[in-house]
Amino acid sequence: MTKLTFAAAATALLASSTLTVAQDAGGLTAIALSGDNMIHKVDVSTAAVGVGMAVQGVSKLLGIDLRPATGQLIGVTDTFEIVEIDPETGMATVLSKMDKELPLMDGAPVVVDFNPMADKLRFMSGTTNHRVDIETGAVTVDGSLAYESADMHAGEAPAIAAAAYTNSYGKPEATAMYDIDSTIVALIRQTSPNDGTLAAIGKLGIEGTDSYAFDIATDADGVNTAWLVAGPTLYTLSLESGAVDKNWALTGAEGVMVRDITFMTAK
Repeated sequence: MTKLTFAAAATALLASSTLTVAQDAGGLTAIALSGDNMIHKVDVSTAAVGVGMAVQGVSKLLGIDLRPATGQLIGVTDTFEIVEIDPETGMATVLSKMDKELPLMDGAPVVVDFNPMADKLRFMSGTTNHRVDIETGAVTVDGSLAYESADMHAGEAPAIAAAAYTNSYGKPEATAMYDIDSTIVALIRQTSPNDGTLAAIGKLGIEGTDSYAFDIATDADGVNTAWLVAGPTLYTLSLESGAVDKNWALTGAEGVMVRDITFMTAK
């Protein structure tokens, strides 16, 4: 999950596409992050981005994600504090602080995403791969990201721009982790999240952009829907082939640069 731009060119949305989104999404609401600390509600039923609201008590957020076990909206600050954010008021409450900092490169995407099975936060940038207990702030340094030796991209440097887990509703018995590689513009399976091993699934079938946001929404019946935002366009994505399926232009908040997105599906 990383930055995307809602450009003025994205203001036209066909009525037929709006209907299709509503049928597919069932009125899902997503939370997007822009600027240093602005959050926006995104109504997926209309592909509309709401007016931003500043998160109170933090100067900058590196990323946000839903904590499926509790339904909390969690953020990580630039001082590596883990905070709970009230999506209605923007108030932030500090839960803990990481005991190890993630090395950050200027401009490199930061991945903030919950493993719903372990109830741990996956926190990555570049090839660095951390696992975080948000209650205590304890950080486990996991294996660096690299393609498996049998993969066609073995030996190439991964460029992971976004990531998401399946079955992100409550505390499931199983999950799987998927990434977006911005260099090869493809869906990747992180075959062993703790080891950092990667295997390419398939090309997205779109032109590469400077920004990608990716999340997997899971409903109460366990149905997973993969959502991708690349530039000003919202897509659904096949987890089997990597190919994008349907697409819709985003509306509202023209010119806002959004850096992260998460779907608020857990109860």
